[in-house]
Amino acid sequence: MLTKKILAILIIIIFLVVMIGLVYFMFFYTPSEPNTTTEKQVVNNQPDTVQTVIQEPVAQTKVISNQIIGEAELKKISASFVERYGSYSNQSGYKNIKELNVFMSKSMQSWASNYIEQTLSSNSDTSVYYGITTKAVVVETVEFSDELSSASFIVYAQRVETFGSNGSQRSFQQKATVDMIKEDDAWKVNRVVWE
Repeated sequence: MLTKKILAILIIIIFLVVMIGLVYFMFFYTPSEPNTTTEKQVVNNQPDTVQTVIQEPVAQTKVISNQIIGEAELKKISASFVERYGSYSNQSGYKNIKELNVFMSKSMQSWASNYIEQTLSSNSDTSVYYGITTKAVVVETVEFSDELSSASFIVYAQRVETFGSNGSQRSFQQKATVDMIKEDDAWKVNRVVWE
């Protein structure tokens, strides 16, 4: 009888130790950074002399010059811009357009600011929800000229409208023409036209 009690107590103690270990590793343990230093042995011309040189790793940063951004990168930027620009709700206060401001040319920034101001002043009804999500499917190049600092793309998108209190949805395809220009040595979206 005594051995069953001791066995039960041992099982409980082992279980508690395992649980404490799991909690520690899940919430408190942070693995140390791996040591990425490399050692090189440099042998001088003198006999029996060995020096150990520790070489610290050099942080490699990927720097992309605005001049080398090519057509493929601009297609990705166009697709991403259209997805964010074309996804919004009537209750978000045009956050989708405001967040894209850094990707817009000065001309488009001015247009966006005026558009938001005019639309907000019209006091449109936001009590009934309306939202739309946009997913870029295909991007075609219409024109790309690094020398002329201009590019134009057509982004084919799948869009889903959600409206009303019951969340009715309508799915459709739409394309957008995205015109880009190089402004201050950086590519910016100058115009988006939904067709």
